[in-house]
Amino acid sequence: MGLKKAVGIVVFCIQGVIGADYYFQTRDAGLGWGQLSSADYAAIVRERITRVRAERAGLNAGAENSVWGEAASYGKRLLSGGQQVAEAQEPEAPKPICVRRGNVSDC
Repeated sequence: MGLKKAVGIVVFCIQGVIGADYYFQTRDAGLGWGQLSSADYAAIVRERITRVRAERAGLNAGAENSVWGEAASYGKRLLSGGQQVAEAQEPEAPKPICVRRGNVSDC
């Protein structure tokens, strides 16, 4: 009996997630509720899965597993963004904060 309830809860939750995702995809496409066909929705889901798999494959293919590759990556991480920091403007000096204690104002 407990297994039936657990399976029912899981199925109910999956239906809720799919319904919410369908709503979000319909809204992003600029359509009303129910105007996105099931074939179009399935194509969107397949495209998202393919995109994630391609990103994972790209990350795994670009990984440098050698000792020298890892040592070279330290310099990339440490020195990246230096040009943007050099071009950044100096921040303005902060305004002084005045604290009032009794009748004395300390700035």
